[in-house]
Amino acid sequence: MFLRLIPLGTLCALTGLGVLAPPAGAVSEPSVLIAEERVLTLEAALELTLRSSPDLAVATEELHAVEAEAQLAGRLSNPELTVSLENVAGDGSYQDTDAAELTIELSQPLELGGKRRLRREAAELDRQLAASEQQRAQTDVRAVTRQRYVEVLAAQEALTLAREQADLAEKSLHAAEERINAGKAPLIDRLRLQGEASLARLAAARAERTLVTTRQALAASWGASQPDFDRVAGDLATLPAAPDPGDVDITLEQSPEAISRRIAAELRGNQLAQAKARRIPDPSLTVGWRQFEESNEDALLFGISFPLPLFNQGQHEVAAASRRLHGAKARELSTRNQARSTLRSARQALADARAEAEVLGSQVVPAAAEGFAAAEFGYRAGKFGLLELLDAQRALFDARQRQLAARTACHLAAIELQRLQGSDAGAVTP
Repeated sequence: MFLRLIPLGTLCALTGLGVLAPPAGAVSEPSVLIAEERVLTLEAALELTLRSSPDLAVATEELHAVEAEAQLAGRLSNPELTVSLENVAGDGSYQDTDAAELTIELSQPLELGGKRRLRREAAELDRQLAASEQQRAQTDVRAVTRQRYVEVLAAQEALTLAREQADLAEKSLHAAEERINAGKAPLIDRLRLQGEASLARLAAARAERTLVTTRQALAASWGASQPDFDRVAGDLATLPAAPDPGDVDITLEQSPEAISRRIAAELRGNQLAQAKARRIPDPSLTVGWRQFEESNEDALLFGISFPLPLFNQGQHEVAAASRRLHGAKARELSTRNQARSTLRSARQALADARAEAEVLGSQVVPAAAEGFAAAEFGYRAGKFGLLELLDAQRALFDARQRQLAARTACHLAAIELQRLQGSDAGAVTP
């Protein structure tokens, strides 16, 4: 994270969730209060996101559901109660209930082959997988908030740049008016500069609309329909550094995505073990009591039953689970290779954006600024024509817009790289 907090005059206290409040009694004229801007900090935006993000709530609720299911995994199977009444409503001596036999039985299945243990292990793996997915969802929503935060910062700077361009176009128009009134420039200069000024005002209006859209997108990160802030604090000029390629590869197996892949493969192995265990028949023990109405006597019952695996011996279930395990291992290898390639591409994108931003800031923009200053002075002195002035002006603002785009791309690339790494540290800091 690489954003610096912008001081706002006399604002000195943070209130609420990081929105800067105006100082009490601040006035510019007698009895006229200054409407201070509400400035949102990055920490406040992230706190709001973690507290109220709808996307994060989905993963969190799923984790709670899996934890509840894990509580049931290790419990014994429920016993079965059977009540039967025999030798009733018949003929002869079996009329009514004179010869009835009442039997009450209680049966309890006994799981063999470690089925209960395997079920507990599967439940724990499911819980770990849900926790990893919840961690990944948290990393994703934090990264999205940071990206939208950077986009608002870029929109703020783009609006400032567009307004400066509009002001400069107006100044150039006034300079042309002076030369035209002095008879040193043709009237067509006024028309061309009026067109340039109109285009600059249109660009400023478009930048204002873009800022409104990006602010709304940022507020949507925590489920708000409208933003309750005026601007965000920060400076895109401080660029994040690109990590070494070796450091990127080291983090490959530490991300939540990599952890989820490993847990998913372990879960497939557990499913294969369960399929093998299910081939072992589970007996059921029975204990009961029987009453003979005819003799008014009773007796206890004991029994054991075994399912007979005559038509389904479970070999096809084992084969299917084995194939899925092999597929999970192959998928893990493929996904790991793809993740490595994606991480390296993200790291290279960060390095390229940073290099471009540095060249633009140290060479291109200063040269364009000097060129425009020379063209403006020469136009006022009558040494250069309008075309040279317009070309220098466009070159300057094109360079500044490219610099802003490169800085924005650098921050966004850093956020994306750290999201892929599963890092909670973003590309921007106050």
